[in-house]
Order: sequence, then structure tokens, then C-alpha cells
Amino acid sequence: MKIKDIVIYPIKGLSGISMTECMAYEKGLEHDRRFMLVGPSGKFISQRENSQLALFETKIQDNKLTVTYGQNEITIPLLKEQTELKNVTVWEHEFQAFLSNPRIDHWFSEQLGKDCHLVYMDEGNFRQKALMKSPTSTEVSFADGYPYLILGTGSMDYLNEKMNLSYNIDRFRANIIIETKEEHVEDTMDYLSFGKTNFRMIKPCARCQVTTIDQKTGERSKEPLKTLATYRQKENKIYFGMNAVCITEGKIRVGDLLITDTPGQ
Repeated sequence: MKIKDIVIYPIKGLSGISMTECMAYEKGLEHDRRFMLVGPSGKFISQRENSQLALFETKIQDNKLTVTYGQNEITIPLLKEQTELKNVTVWEHEFQAFLSNPRIDHWFSEQLGKDCHLVYMDEGNFRQKALMKSPTSTEVSFADGYPYLILGTGSMDYLNEKMNLSYNIDRFRANIIIETKEEHVEDTMDYLSFGKTNFRMIKPCARCQVTTIDQKTGERSKEPLKTLATYRQKENKIYFGMNAVCITEGKIRVGDLLITDTPGQ
């Protein structure tokens, strides 16, 4: 087994960027979910209520993040100076993030047709997630709950076979996609390494309505949750992929071989 793809989502809820290599930090992959759109109250804006977020394309070049929506485009510097702080909320977590330039807020507000702010975090912003197993806690970016989502291609192939369709794996917004033959083999993993970079699987990922949104068109349907409910539902939740944390930081690359073992063994 090896890494098939690495995907970062610079702005939470917007489209991702496929990478050939990337630094993996405790907080998440480099540049992954370090920006987030929030409403005036500071609550995060999600594809759950705004499926059009999927249509915002992103790319990174020369330390700048470019966001495109239709014919409109804006460039946002990645190396930002600290500005005014704003209280923001991601599910049960309340913490502080930096406000962006009002010009950027105005651009996103115009595209979405609602008032919003683009906030960001640097290495000084602290958001901590308690874990049910060692290492017991981790720093996390603006991600829903965990720094990493790992998914095997075998799981996607099996789902498509059951649906007799060919859905793209991008619906599941995984960060590390592993080339696997067996469906849901990632569920059985505990510690895993790519070179000297080590991760630990924490729990299966409970899936939401975002998986029913076509990431190319923004259109909603009942699938794939309808089919997943027939074989991946437990206690009224549907699981697909694994939430994970990084316990030894380092660079990962597409093609890196997967080693499943306890660190130090």
C-alpha cells in the first residue's frame, strides 16, 4: 500500500488542491484549513448550508492563495501579518482567529450574497482536541474535529460497485488517500508511517450531508449516504474513512509506502 494522493483544503469548505508532497504537522497538513469563512457571529460557514462553496476553486503559487469563483478571482497572501482577533466557533470549540483585510471579506460576501469574514490562524493560534486514545490530545486547524482524514481507494471502489456508479473520491474530502485493494482496510489500522512521518488512527469518521454534494457542480442528491446506510451505519451514524493525528511530523509524498506498526518497532 502507498499514498495515491495528498489533498489540502486551504479554506475550510472550499475546493481542495492535490499535492505531490506536503509537510505534515500536528495541526494538519501545511496550509490545510488555515483559512475559514465565518458569519458575523463568528460561526463557521459550511457546505452543509452553502453547497456553492464547492464551486470556489483554489490554487497556491508564490506564497499566495488564489480563489476563483466563476469569472471572479481574488489573491490572498499566505504569509500574513497578525491583525485584529475575532472569536470564532467550529462546532463545540470556541477560540480566536485573525481577521483578513476587509477587501477580502467584501469579495467573499459578494460571491455568497451574505455578510461574512475570512479568518485565518497562524502557528500562534491554539485550538486543542481531546482524543480517546494516546496521544490524548492534539492541536487542530479549522478542520471539523481532527487534523487528518485518511481513506483507502478500495473503500471507494467498493461503494461505487454497490451503487453501480462512479462517484469521485473528492466527495469525502480526505487529506491522505491510500491505494488499497481491500475495502475499509483503513479501519483496522492503528499506527501507520510514511518514511519517518508517523500517524495514529483515532476513530472512524462519521459522515454528513456534504458527501451528497457533487464537488464539481454543487448539486445535491441522496447518494452516497443512501447506499452507505445499508452497510456502514452504526448507532444512527454512517462511517467512511478514519480520523487521524500526526505524532511525528515530517514530509509525505505521493508514492510513499505505508508501514503499519507501532513507532519504534
